[in-house]
Amino acid sequence: MMKKANVSKGFTLIELLVVISIIALLLSILMPALGRAMEQARFVTCMSNLHQYGLAAEMMLADNDGCYPADAWRTLYKDSVSGSCQWHDEANSLENRPERAGPLWDYLETQKIHLCPTFYLVGKKYGAGHPWHNSAIPVEPQYSYSMNALLGSDFGVKKVTQITRPHQTFFFAEENMWITPEYNSYVLNDNALCTIWDTTSSLDSPPPFTDSFGTFHNAPAADRDSGVSNAVFVDSHVETVHVEDSYRLARPI
Repeated sequence: MMKKANVSKGFTLIELLVVISIIALLLSILMPALGRAMEQARFVTCMSNLHQYGLAAEMMLADNDGCYPADAWRTLYKDSVSGSCQWHDEANSLENRPERAGPLWDYLETQKIHLCPTFYLVGKKYGAGHPWHNSAIPVEPQYSYSMNALLGSDFGVKKVTQITRPHQTFFFAEENMWITPEYNSYVLNDNALCTIWDTTSSLDSPPPFTDSFGTFHNAPAADRDSGVSNAVFVDSHVETVHVEDSYRLARPI
C-alpha cells in the first residue's frame, strides 16, 4: 500500500510576504483616516469646553450686574508665580493652589474643561521650546483658553451692555505657546488674549507686542502656523477662528 505524500499546511515565504504587503497597504490607508477621526473628536471636545466657558460667563455676569472682572488676566488666576510657564505649572495649578483663583473659577472649578485635548498633545510635544521657558518647571499642560483682554479692562469695556457686536466679539479663545510670525509677539501665559491695545486701535496691520489666536488644530506637521482654533463669543456661540481674525474679533465696539 502506497503512503500518502506529506503536504505542508503552512504559508510559503512568498504567500507570507504577500499577506504582509496587503496588511501594510491597508494600514497606510486606514491610519491617516483614523488620525483625522481622532483629531475631529478632540476638536469637538474643545468646542464643547468653550461652550461651557460661555455658560459660566453668563452666570458670572448675571451675578455681577453685567460687569466683567476688572482684569482679563486675573479672571482665572489672581496672580502669577510661574511667569510664561503658568499654563503648564501643575504645582501651582488652581486645583493645588485654590487661593490663587480669580472670579470665574467659582463657576468652573468642578469641570474638567480648561484644556483642549489637542493642545495637550501639542503642548507636550513643543512646550519645552516656548519663549521664556523655565526648565525647572515640567511641561504638564493645565489650561489652553485665554480671555479677550478688552473685556473688563480700562482700555476696553466694563459691562456686557456696552458691547455693540456680541456675535463678533470673542470672550475666550485658544492661544499658541509659540510665536506666529506677523501675528503675535507674546504667547500663552496669563489667561489674557491681548490682541489690540484698546477699542480705537487700527486694524490695518497687526500691532506690536500682542497675542493672537492659536494655529494648532488641523495643522500639517510641516507648517504648524497654518491651522485653526476655536473661540466662544459674547453671545455664547462657539465657532472656528483663524489667526488673521484675532484683531477684528477682539474689538467689542
